[in-house]
Amino acid sequence: MHISVNGETLNYVKEGQGPAVVFLHFLGGFTYQWRHQIEALKDRYTCIAFDHRGFGFSTFNGRWDVPTGAKDLKAGLDALDIEKAHIVGYSMGGPIALVFNSQWPGMVRSLTLIDTFAKYSTHSKARIEESEKCFRYMSSREYARQYVATRLLPSTPKSAVDELVSAICLASKVAYMDVLRGILIPDFTEHCSKVKAPTLVMCGRHDRTTPVEFSNDLTKLISGSVERIIPTGHLGVFDDPVAFNKPIIEFLDAQPR
Repeated sequence: MHISVNGETLNYVKEGQGPAVVFLHFLGGFTYQWRHQIEALKDRYTCIAFDHRGFGFSTFNGRWDVPTGAKDLKAGLDALDIEKAHIVGYSMGGPIALVFNSQWPGMVRSLTLIDTFAKYSTHSKARIEESEKCFRYMSSREYARQYVATRLLPSTPKSAVDELVSAICLASKVAYMDVLRGILIPDFTEHCSKVKAPTLVMCGRHDRTTPVEFSNDLTKLISGSVERIIPTGHLGVFDDPVAFNKPIIEFLDAQPR
């Protein structure tokens, strides 16, 4: 399904009934990668996932930064008549969730922040420069293969590896680089003190992209937040969907309806 917001056409899925849960995907992802979570929750929640502009099957007519991502989320929820939701932000979705909460706190039932950060403090500029260089000399599929090799565990099924490669190939290269600059350079720490909603901070123990220390910092910055470490890498949604789902489901089911 598609909706038009802020000059873009966003692809989205909406399934289930009950309180809304909104999923914000990681860099290079799209709505399909939330299918296991939607299947586990749709009997008691209205599950919504958007393709961010420039990713999956959404358009990319303008530029991207985190405030723009938050505005797209607000416009998308308004278009779907969603007044309040549990927000689940994965990697790049984390800063979007934090900024969205700062701007529209009354719309946030809870936050789940997965393998993400308030400030990316590890070689940000070097990573951006390396990605720019790769995109100049590599095809999207070659870049995706290289990316996947550093994000998934050796035990991750080949079918999941191939799925992630194909998902990354759907992304606009310009959008991809906009996102890298938009999430790696700014400091989102100021938004953490504004979080009043119940918050789960979750991270894979073997995550080398946004290591556990980043989640530890988030937990310290967000008053009352709880932290769960699971036996996965940065993309636990592929490494081990069952281990990935467990803390999310337990956290959401513990919230008032």
